[in-house]
Amino acid sequence: MARFRLADSMAARIMTTDGADRPFPIPPLAARIFTILAASGIDARIVGGAVRDWLVGRVIGDIDMAVAAPIDRVAGLLRNAGLRVIDTGLDHGTVTVVDDGRHLEVTQTRVDLETDGRHAVVAFSDDWAVDAARRDFTINALYVDEAGRIEDPLGGRADLEAGILRFVGTTTRRVEEDALRMLRYCRFLPHFGAAGTDDDALAALAGKAGLAANLSGERIANELSRLLAGPAAAAAITLMQETGLAAAALGGTLDSSRLTPEIDQAVATVFGGDNLAWLVRLAVIMQPGMADSLATRLRLSRRDSQFLQALDRDMADADAGDHVDALTGAAWQQAAWWRRRAEAKPATNLPAANLPVAALVVASGRAGRPIDGPHLARLAAWVPPVFPLTGADLLSQGVDSGPAVGELLRAAEQEWVARDFAPTRPDLLTFLGLDPAT
Repeated sequence: MARFRLADSMAARIMTTDGADRPFPIPPLAARIFTILAASGIDARIVGGAVRDWLVGRVIGDIDMAVAAPIDRVAGLLRNAGLRVIDTGLDHGTVTVVDDGRHLEVTQTRVDLETDGRHAVVAFSDDWAVDAARRDFTINALYVDEAGRIEDPLGGRADLEAGILRFVGTTTRRVEEDALRMLRYCRFLPHFGAAGTDDDALAALAGKAGLAANLSGERIANELSRLLAGPAAAAAITLMQETGLAAAALGGTLDSSRLTPEIDQAVATVFGGDNLAWLVRLAVIMQPGMADSLATRLRLSRRDSQFLQALDRDMADADAGDHVDALTGAAWQQAAWWRRRAEAKPATNLPAANLPVAALVVASGRAGRPIDGPHLARLAAWVPPVFPLTGADLLSQGVDSGPAVGELLRAAEQEWVARDFAPTRPDLLTFLGLDPAT
């Protein structure tokens, strides 16, 4: 397989790590944990993504800490100091610490005893070198001590500066230990791998892609939602597709060519950081009719499953252009009404306002049609009128309760929408042959 190299337009160029001579900004909760543990002679470090992101000038996200002591002892010390400790992953040596609305994960330094590609059996080890050696990538094996000093045992800082995404140790072994690392590699590459893939990584992803079929749906969904949450997802999806990882993990193929910069920007503009944004991007790139199987494979929540299915319904590639025409033509408001009406029923808990907008983005991507930005904004801002007739209105006219009420309401609604939402309640009652004066 040819070496995968990011296009210049997609590659995230790594900033010079000018933070090398400045101390890491330790947040208050982490500082308190450092103090509590130091009083008992326990060594602690901030580790992983927070350090990596700070070094390249990104916003620091969640803070993770590693501690060189058994996690049950650490949890006891933190509780005695008045912190709330949640046993979120004791089997893996992890707890979550909460204080004043802030939270972070604390994990004991550890060594893997057994791995099967899905889960690891771990044990405590106070050897920081061993802890670093079990991490996925060199750029995630970066540590910060209590004074804010960077510790870099595996050359992760140099790899950040060079735009190299490198597995720790033997690539094949890292992948065999946990197949999710292949998805993580695809997610991180557009952001931290401007130099492109190396032969070892490509060979491991292509040769071991089948292991992803054994991963739980929840773990895949969590990783895929992060991958599709922001820009540069197309490059990651391309790598997944070309190595066979998409087929193994998801049971089907994806088309990253549909996720153009224009489509990507439309999703970002309308949905921003909404947790539905990744599902819109997924609907764009998945094959038509794939929603049901993906919802099952990823074990999506009821709402997310229904949202994905709504975006896939009647949206075959051959029909996608018709949806674009309907939602952008002269009668776009009527098309938007019926799109909302068809999917956003009370029992589904779907976000009705988002459906026509998401449908237009998905249809445009599948049909390969350009997006009219100003029109998309109008569609997103459109507040539909309220249908003026109710079942109670018909019952008060002497209509028998039962199917007849529903049939008359549907007929009145069709007339109301066809006439640009103009008919009033009396107009609709007259249309139905009833007396509006009653």
